[in-house]
Amino acid sequence: MKKRSVQALILAIFIVSFAVSPASAQTTNTTFVVTPTNPYGWYFYDDTTDSTTTATGNFVDGPATPPLGSGSVHLTALTATDRQAIATNAYAGTPISNITTWGYSTYQPGPTLAITLQFDIKYRTTDTAYGGRLVFEPYQQSGTVGSGWQTWNPYNGVWWASKTTAAGSNGLCPQSSPCTWAQVTSSFPDATINGRLLLRAGGNWTNFDGNADALTIGITDGTATQVDTYDFNLHSAPTNAEQCKNGGYKTFNPSFKNQGQCIQYVNTGK
Repeated sequence: MKKRSVQALILAIFIVSFAVSPASAQTTNTTFVVTPTNPYGWYFYDDTTDSTTTATGNFVDGPATPPLGSGSVHLTALTATDRQAIATNAYAGTPISNITTWGYSTYQPGPTLAITLQFDIKYRTTDTAYGGRLVFEPYQQSGTVGSGWQTWNPYNGVWWASKTTAAGSNGLCPQSSPCTWAQVTSSFPDATINGRLLLRAGGNWTNFDGNADALTIGITDGTATQVDTYDFNLHSAPTNAEQCKNGGYKTFNPSFKNQGQCIQYVNTGK
């Protein structure tokens, strides 16, 4: 082979490699500031009555210093029958094997109960009956959750199936023996989110009062990954200067260029 032909071949391989590699590694990060006036598809949901009209969740400032912005979503479960949630159907139909990232934070008095992450699941493409939920429960990661703000990584944690009959997980991943995310996706390679994705409080809990924030979900199509982060806030615009500090100016809708611009808006409305 002539020297020039070899050089051309090497150049062609280099160009193809350069073109393919960035596309396969492309990641897009988007933060949504979820507020009462701009919920981005999220809604409060009473999981006991299967209703939005009896839901009791709300958005609040704080408590303490949330991981994102100035506020969070607030959920209570005061009696054993309470099951209150904030939910979205935005990810219905998503193959769970395409999920690359899970994350969220919770605030609670301790020592064991904290708001759970869960979703309706269809385990097999042939399933016709409701398959139940797959549930990430913080206490199962370490036995205790402590008080105040805690951050969880469900992708590296364990999950349990709410329905273990043949229509559900068929005996796998009961609450008494939860599975890792890798075990779930390998056991059910065709599983999809089959309806709601929820942050939920309750299920034989009593006198629970807690919060959640900074929910993250990353999904790949094989060539690119979309990472969505949801910042739950009471305000879409700041109402006092404290909300602008510690990076809070970035979390409003629309966001401010810097802390000073945010404080100026508080003082002047411009």
